[in-house]
Amino acid sequence: MNIVQFIKTPKSYFRKLSKNFHSFTRRYYYKGDTVSCEICTWKGSKFYNDKCPKCKSLPRTRLVPYAINHFGLNKSGLEILHIAPNVNEYEYVMSSFENLELYDRLDIKKRKQINKVRDLKNSQFDSSSYDLIIIWHVLEHIKDDSAAIKEMYRLLKPGGNLLMSVPIYPDFNKLTFEDSNIKYEDYESRHGHYDHCRSCGYDYYERFEHHGFKTAVLDIRNVENVDVETYGLLKEHVSWCFTK
Repeated sequence: MNIVQFIKTPKSYFRKLSKNFHSFTRRYYYKGDTVSCEICTWKGSKFYNDKCPKCKSLPRTRLVPYAINHFGLNKSGLEILHIAPNVNEYEYVMSSFENLELYDRLDIKKRKQINKVRDLKNSQFDSSSYDLIIIWHVLEHIKDDSAAIKEMYRLLKPGGNLLMSVPIYPDFNKLTFEDSNIKYEDYESRHGHYDHCRSCGYDYYERFEHHGFKTAVLDIRNVENVDVETYGLLKEHVSWCFTK
């Protein structure tokens, strides 16, 4: 690379190079065996600002493998529907589940890890198509969550499971709050995020039971501190496993 090419190199290239360098140095700096990221299998002395130095997973994402193991959902030969997965979630499922019969990733917009661009509220998939549905920090974005829950119930096979989590806001909030009169530009001040249409509480599971699901709960407040620290979880998080 000559001096002219160097000068014309996009700033994004240098930003990416800098991020990769810092990621590499953090993985080395925090080396050890005190904490473990089940998303990418990295082990170290601590997480960096709650993030994995290797894959940059957050506590809410690391709760996915913890919940899957807690509820005993990692079985061979499953047909899975994953709603709006991020890259870390997608790569974990691909690497952790054996002999997947089917792994559909649905989102309303196209992304590299998505293979089905559809609206969850009207997916047009056949009924009883999936053994397991995973939906993680998604429903707080959907106004008509009742329609989405009803559709997921239809898509599950009898006896199938739905693994779900939503952000609890504010932390340790007991009762879900929403108001259709709140304007979009006020979502962040009322619900803690510019695109959250409700503030979910620990009672959010009741909406699923209304549609016929049976509930099992993983409340991180009840998880031993050693697991919380080892896997980088947060006490305010919760996950539910619903059964059709």
